[in-house]
Order: sequence, then C-alpha cells, then structure tokens
Amino acid sequence: MKIYLARQPVFDRNLNAVAYELLFRNGNVGAAVIDDPTTATMQVMVNAFSEIGLEQITCGKPALVNITHDILVRGDLPKGLQSLLIPEVLEDVVVDGNVIQEVKNLVDLGYKVALDDFVYSDAWRPLIGLAHYIKLDVMALGVNGVKEQLARLRACGNVKGKLLAEKVETHEEYELYRALGFDYFQGYFISKPHVMSGQSVPASHHVLQSLLVEVSKDDYDVDKVAGIIAQDPRLSYKLMRVVNSASFGLSRTVKSIEDTIVLLGAYELKRWAGMLAFSVVDSKPNELLVTAILRAKMCELLAQRLKRPQPGSYFTAGLLSLLDALLDRSLEDILRQMPLSAELEMALLTGSGDIGQVLSSVNAYEEARLDPLQDMDMDVGELGGFYLEALQWAEVARNSMLGA
Repeated sequence: MKIYLARQPVFDRNLNAVAYELLFRNGNVGAAVIDDPTTATMQVMVNAFSEIGLEQITCGKPALVNITHDILVRGDLPKGLQSLLIPEVLEDVVVDGNVIQEVKNLVDLGYKVALDDFVYSDAWRPLIGLAHYIKLDVMALGVNGVKEQLARLRACGNVKGKLLAEKVETHEEYELYRALGFDYFQGYFISKPHVMSGQSVPASHHVLQSLLVEVSKDDYDVDKVAGIIAQDPRLSYKLMRVVNSASFGLSRTVKSIEDTIVLLGAYELKRWAGMLAFSVVDSKPNELLVTAILRAKMCELLAQRLKRPQPGSYFTAGLLSLLDALLDRSLEDILRQMPLSAELEMALLTGSGDIGQVLSSVNAYEEARLDPLQDMDMDVGELGGFYLEALQWAEVARNSMLGA
C-alpha cells in the first residue's frame, strides 16, 4: 500500500534550507482533509521514522511535526529524537498545567520546541519563555497584525525563540519580514510542500495489540516482548528502522530483536508500539510470513543445539531472510536502512560466517538438499525434529496474528 507525507523546507535569512516541516497527506495531493489531528500526527511519525525513513526525507536536518493537545498531555511524543525532531505546539492547544509541564519536560530533554501559528494571549506566556521558535502566519495576520504580535512579544521580556514567518508568498514579503527581524522563512515564494511516497509495511493487528498489552506493564519481561515481536518479521523491521532513524551515530549495532528492545528502552518501545498501531495493518498473515517465522525458530534451535553464543541473532537472521520477498525490495536495499551487525549482514547477504552457515543449512533442509548439511554434525532425523518443533511454534504465531 502506498503511503504519503509532504515536506516543506524552512529557510534561514540567506535562503539556506535548515529544516523541513512534515505534513500529513492521504494521497498525492496538494493538501489533506484531516479528521483527527492526533491520528494524523501519529501517522506522519510512523511514515517518517519506520516506513519511508527520515534520513531520506530530511537528509539529516531536523523535522518539524505538529503536536496536538492530546499528544502533549498523554506524554506520547517519543523522547529519543532530540536532534531530529522539533515539536510544533499547535495553535488550538489548550494551555493548561499538564501542557506546560510536558513542554518543560521536552525542553529539559534537549528538544527545541516551536509554537505554531502564534497569536498572543496571556495563557501562552508560560510557553513563550520555553519556545525556541515562534511561527507567525504572516498571510493570516497581515503586515499590521505581524507588527502587533512582535510588539506584544517584545513586551513579554523573556522571549528567546527565533521568529519564523510562514506562508511567505512573494519576494517582497520575504524582504519585508526579513527587515522586521524574522530569522526563518517558509512559504510558496521559496518552496511549496513536496509530496513524498513510500511503500507501507503492514504488521499484524493482533501482534501489535499483544505488544501494546505487554509493554503497558511496569515490569514487562524483555523475553516475552521479544517473543511477541518475533511473531511478525514486518514488525521487527519497523522497529529496527526506528532504531536506525532515531540513532544517527549509533555506537552499537543490532544483533537480535532483544538488542532492538534494549536500545529503544521501555519508555520508547511503548510509544512506538502505540504509534505503529495507528498505521495500516494487515490482520491476515500469508504463507510466506509463516515460512519466515518457521525458518527463524529452526535457526535458533540449531544454534542452541550447536552451543553457539547469542542464539537470538540466529533467530533474527532467519526472520529477516525473507524480507526481500515480503517487502518486494532487494535485500541489499533493505539492509542499508537497518543497523545490523556485520555478522548478521554477511549471513543474510552472502550466507557466510557462523550465522550464515546455520541459515544456509536451514534453507538447504527446506529445499531437501542434503549435501550442505553434512558439515552440521547432526543427522537428518535430528534436523527433522527441529523442523517439526519450529513448525508447531510457527503455527502458534500464525494463530496469534489471526487472534485465534
């Protein structure tokens, strides 16, 4: 399924692009009808971080995303994206104690917060002192209205936010608002929103539900959560993309699903699971998906039998080995967007290394090719037992995805 979002660059006083605003789109259209702003924001986040990939959208520059009252008061905004995300507090947010506290929390974590379509009122004074950017809709306000807002901001005395003029339509307007002291500019004069698209990677609705239930517990079991995620290779892929997008300069690589859980942390896993639940899901697993799950479990069983360290890495290799068929993309392209260890990557691309040897043996068994199995130090009957055990495990996973 095709997914869409739009991006519009933000320029500095020298017309250099310094950030991009990400906008909800439900098709290749110039504008979108939004029924639920909170759901729209969640969809933008999912599309940017786990589907298309933020690195392709913003080229490392920060992304501005609209944040609603509900997202703020629930604390649903992911807390590990400080260098990548600028939350824009929407103009219709009711500024109450919960909103003020959450904005303070975001600022304390290192986020730069923007106030969108700002129009002064006393209720917004606590946020004015916290904001790094204050956006004024110059088309709606007009020149006199803009000057009035600037005067009211100056009267506050504690403004540290940079001024951003949005909906700048002409070169003359750009020059005018630049002279009035604006630092950043956005609008059709410089660049219209550009619609970007990608291919949705649907995950099982029932697996996501199970994940949400488990991670909602204060003391959830990492192994249990890993087991739930392992039931759907597409969900594993989404979360690994999140880890990659949210971690430029990642100091370690992912060797297993457990690594992904640890790198995200309890807080972030809960939020990303919630956001993924907003994305398009597929409640009917196909046989290719079940084959990937079966292969993963068999790789893990063989690794345990051979007393190999980190059998979870072998499971992950089996689980991801059919991603090219599941996503209709080359494995090389997919792996470029995932923070996998070199050993896992070699296993998947070339079948080399200890993990690659086991994965290749499982593939050979599936195809009834016996010659490659001679180096495994076990007979075909033992492999058959592992296959039946893995098949039973895959059937349990299938039933879980179907909600049976």
